[in-house]
This record gives sequence, C-alpha cells and structure tokens, in this order.
Amino acid sequence: MKRRRILKRKRKRVVICLALMTLMAMGVICVGVLANSYTLPESLSDNSVGENPGADSGTVKLREGEEEMDDEMLKPITEYFETYFQATANLETTDITALFEDPFSENAWINQSAMDYLIKMRLNQSNDLKMTDYQCGLTVTSINEEAGMVEVTLFEDHTVNFAFIPDVVSSSSGIAHTFYLDKTADGYVIAKHYKEEDSFLMLEEAVADSYEEPEVVAEDLLDNSLSVVEELSSEKESFNSGEVESWEPEVDNEYDAVAAIDYAMRWVDPVEVVRNDEKFGVYDTYGGNCNNYISQCLNAGGIPMDYFGDVNTQWKWYGEEIDLDEYETGRSPAWAGVEEFYTYANENDGYGLEAIVDDNVYSGSVGDILQYGQDDEWLHSVIITDVVTDSDGNMLDYLINSNTTDRINYPASAYGYSELRLIKILGWNNGE
Repeated sequence: MKRRRILKRKRKRVVICLALMTLMAMGVICVGVLANSYTLPESLSDNSVGENPGADSGTVKLREGEEEMDDEMLKPITEYFETYFQATANLETTDITALFEDPFSENAWINQSAMDYLIKMRLNQSNDLKMTDYQCGLTVTSINEEAGMVEVTLFEDHTVNFAFIPDVVSSSSGIAHTFYLDKTADGYVIAKHYKEEDSFLMLEEAVADSYEEPEVVAEDLLDNSLSVVEELSSEKESFNSGEVESWEPEVDNEYDAVAAIDYAMRWVDPVEVVRNDEKFGVYDTYGGNCNNYISQCLNAGGIPMDYFGDVNTQWKWYGEEIDLDEYETGRSPAWAGVEEFYTYANENDGYGLEAIVDDNVYSGSVGDILQYGQDDEWLHSVIITDVVTDSDGNMLDYLINSNTTDRINYPASAYGYSELRLIKILGWNNGE
C-alpha cells in the first residue's frame, strides 16, 4: 500500500504526532503450495453465494505483547473492535461514534464513515462478503501517558470466513492502530483513534485535501467508488459470457507460478509481520512493502532481475540505493514502486519480464499481479493465489496475498479500493 503521502499529510493535521511503530519480524507459516498453478483446488471450485448464518461466534482477544494492559484501559478498545467486527461481519452499519468521548468530533466521524464506506462497498459487490466467523487478535506495542491522555499503539491481526467462500480462512496482520484514551469518572473513553488501513487512510486523506464539508467528501468518494464497482461487474459479466479474447505472445522461458506462490506463502504470516530482510530491503515505512513483496515473489518464480535499459525498463534489487547504471548495483524504482512496476511490465522489451497489462481484469491466473487504485492513483500491488469459480465454472473472485497490510488468501473484492487492473505474468525473454 502506498503510504508516504498519507503519513506526511497526517502529521500535518494531527495535533499529537503519531509514533512510527516498528514492525515485528518473527515466525514463518506455509499455508500451502498449489500443485498446479493454473488448476483450482477442488475445495474452491464449487463455491457459490449462499445465506449467511451470522458471525455470532466471532471473538476479540488480547495477545501477549510488549506491554501489559489493565482491564479498565482495555475495555473501550475491545468494545471498539467488537462493534466494528459485528458491523462488518453482518454488513449492517451501527453507531461507533458512541464509543468516543466526543461523538461529534471529526475523528469520530471519520471512524464511522470509514466503516460505513467499507460496508457499502462490500454490499455492492456481486459476492456475499458477510462473514460467517471472525477471530481478531490485538498485540499492544506501547502505552504512554502524556498531558493527561493515554496513547496506546497496537497491531491487529484477524482471520475471517466470508459467506461466499465459507471454507476458506482469509487472514490479515500488521494493521497498526493508535488509540488516545481519556480517564473519566466512569473509566477510560476513546478520545481519538487512527488506523493504518486502506479505507480509513483513503477517507482521512480525502477530507484533509478538500475544502468541502466532510459529509460531502465521503458521499462523493463512495459514489465514485460504486460507479467503478459497477463497471468492474460488467467486465466480469463480459468475461464469463465468453466475449473476451486475449492474445499471448510466445516467451523464451516460462514463469513458475507455483514457486512464486510458495514464496508468497512463506513470507507472510496470519499473526506476525515477517520480512525477508536478510536478502531484500523493507519499505513498510517508506510508502509500503507491497510491490517489494510481489517483486520478490516473481523473482522466486524465475523472473530474472533486469538491469538493462533506462528508468522505465529496469527491474532490479541489489542494494538499497536507487541506481540506474546497467550493472548489478542498487535498485530500480520498478522493484518497490506500484506505478513504476506497471510501467516496466508495459514497456519492457528484449531481456527480462514478458507481461500483458490491461486485459480484462478477470482473465488472470494464479501468480498474476493485481493493482488497486483510487481516483486514478495506483496504490497497492498483490499477487493472485487462487481463482474462485462457481459450480458452472464462472469466475467469482480472486484470492490474493499481500504486504502492508499483510494478507493471506483474501478476496480481491473485499478491499476498500475501487479501481483494479491486471498484470499477466507470462515469463521472460533472453533478449537475443
């Protein structure tokens, strides 16, 4: 996820500066390796939309963290997550501002609007994105008292089962939260809350960048997003009707999508934040680690680093510093940059990656790349781990893995971003 501009803007408008949190790195989980990168597992091939029995079994629990927290301080935070997850599980908006010291503050309103935005986006998707179950874990990383207020920073992880794929466990981790608590006669209450996740950051930035009233900004953002969702729905119908034709050029060397997904599963975890920092850089606090992660996956799938050409046709990581010399030195912007990688995939010729961009977004396969955007700004790259179809073979959705936020087997349609484009990874050429 692209974060640099958002974080810079947030520092400008928040009175109390938010501390940058150090991402934890430990533990590795391998969720599974696909036997054939273009063949769906039987467990997913017959998934279809069904009724949602409800998510009454969901829980929110405190994990062992760097800081211990007393029950009185934990109570309003737990209530926040319970309220949020019940609302998003059932896709029924509820009043979350009642948990805030000032329910009419801009921050309380942004929390409410970000939740409502995500609920309305999911309700307008063709898949049933209610949750049949959820489990949420909270890891507290710091507790600081200043000027009569308590600042609590924590990481959220969660696993959910979405109604249209009830047997699939979709996980997210590394979601950073900062709560500011005030002590009152009745106990602690939330004064402010900030969250590092797509819909919250998107709405907060839109409000900060506009002269319009916040309510108008939120309505415009939702209207624009829903129009894009409608366009994507039509694109899916075109693909499923067989109207889409695609031409794929020959390549000298095939892409090993199985190896790419194996790597993608190894370097993400449902609870901890894990990074291959012994071999590559880490960019979570420098705009997001998402494209760095997918570049590593493609490299693991046999796509070689490419130091030939100019800024638009190099894709390499040999060190932290940007270096466009045609040598095995430094890195190119396309390795960790979302839009820069798209440019490389589109313009590279000769040696290196062979890809197709902007085909029908639902014509992708396991190992291909999806990019998310909002208002024509492309912000986030993910790798496809599976293609979900119904009993008739119609394409329903993709499952994806990502970094920043870290996700495993997460439905592509469940994101808050509305715009979506596909980069088909075909293989690589020798350039001779």
